[in-house]
Amino acid sequence: SALKAVYVLFKDDHALKLPHCIAIVGLICAVFAVAIPHLSALGIWLVVSTIFSLIYIVVAIVLSIKDGVKTHSRDYEIQGSSISKLFSITAAAANLVFVFNTGMLPEIQATVRQPVVKNMMKALYFQFTAGNLPMFVVTFVGYWAYGSSTSTYLLNNVNGPIWAKALANVSAILQSVICLHIFASPTYEYMDTKFGIKGN
Repeated sequence: SALKAVYVLFKDDHALKLPHCIAIVGLICAVFAVAIPHLSALGIWLVVSTIFSLIYIVVAIVLSIKDGVKTHSRDYEIQGSSISKLFSITAAAANLVFVFNTGMLPEIQATVRQPVVKNMMKALYFQFTAGNLPMFVVTFVGYWAYGSSTSTYLLNNVNGPIWAKALANVSAILQSVICLHIFASPTYEYMDTKFGIKGN
């Protein structure tokens, strides 16, 4: 969605299709995976990922509030048939599962120091309280501003400077690449073990 949103900001000719977006992001992910071959090499990238997340969050909140203040009538009723509502709920639940899995980041970082379990629990408590607060703010502000017509990708709804929306969308793409790398690490580890690849 973010890559398509960047494209649409500058050229709305519908030439860029989903397969193109998948190929482009797949290539970016592959290059990143080659450059950062294992979790311990991520280091500074976790900070960069956090910065990208904050950029997206701030832009989404500010532009949504700006739009929400200007808009006086909103419809908060969920539209559609029972089956479409079911699919919407399922998609929302899937998004929540992905968002809440980001607890892996502090959990992994916490295993560096002893006592490991205690540090992991502290990191997870932080992630699932203060760490998720900005995500809830984006969700509620977006729903307040646009009602039930809110797109599944909030930045498709916001109005504002093109540079701000482009910055937020590019941040979302790059942050996703870093997160996907973390989630794919068990696969990389399996492949390294299976094929006897030794790291530095």
